[in-house]
Amino acid sequence: MLYGITSLFYLRDFLYKRGSDRTNAQRTIVLALGLHAAFLVYLVLGLRRIPVATLSEALSTFVWLTALIYWLLEKGLVTQLKADRSMGTFILPILWLLFTVANLTFQADEPIAEVLKDVRFEMHVFAMLLSYGAFTISFIASLLHILLAREIKKRDLRLFYSRLPSLAFFDNISNRAVDIGLFFATIGFALGFYSAAKVWDSFLLADPKFLVTVFSWAIYFVHFFGRRFIGWSGRLVANLSILGYSVILFSFIIISLLFSSLHRFI
Repeated sequence: MLYGITSLFYLRDFLYKRGSDRTNAQRTIVLALGLHAAFLVYLVLGLRRIPVATLSEALSTFVWLTALIYWLLEKGLVTQLKADRSMGTFILPILWLLFTVANLTFQADEPIAEVLKDVRFEMHVFAMLLSYGAFTISFIASLLHILLAREIKKRDLRLFYSRLPSLAFFDNISNRAVDIGLFFATIGFALGFYSAAKVWDSFLLADPKFLVTVFSWAIYFVHFFGRRFIGWSGRLVANLSILGYSVILFSFIIISLLFSSLHRFI
């Protein structure tokens, strides 16, 4: 309910630019994060493991991590760039929907694979969920960057120009989110590779999901390297972020369901 209420406050602020809606959105997202964190701690104590083993658990943890990263990034950049908080209009409804699905599908006694009871593998999944949350924020920011840049280029200054923050804001929040995501994806990838080498007899390179994950990591590494050492910015890095996230979605929707036999347990 709190995520839904926060979404409404963000939407009202986006449409009407009322200070009271902005203030209420800041308050309710903090309250939602706090209660959600308490719920996850309750699951940890009850299940005696990190809640990432089932689809509903992974969705719930993913929502909290994504909301937390966005809140921290938004808070820092709004202060730094004097921007508003309208990007939350496009993020919070997605998180609210995913959390609703997580609650509706939750089963406390759902059986899980033995491999997911290993704390190292749990940390692998947790780190990957954290990275995917950051990449989600970068993806949405990159889409909004391209839409806003298109309005400015055509001199067709309509809704996005009048309501959204500057291009610099989207550049900053997308790039910082990629930095966070790449860092935790590297950790998660290393933990997963180490755990898989002990669990599976066949070599991990035989798993299509492993190969696609390596490809998506490489895209974000090029994104990071290009920005840091070549000076890439703007539309180019926004397109790279969108490409990287498209590969992640392809991995989840197509590879996991149709091709990967090793990753079907999650």
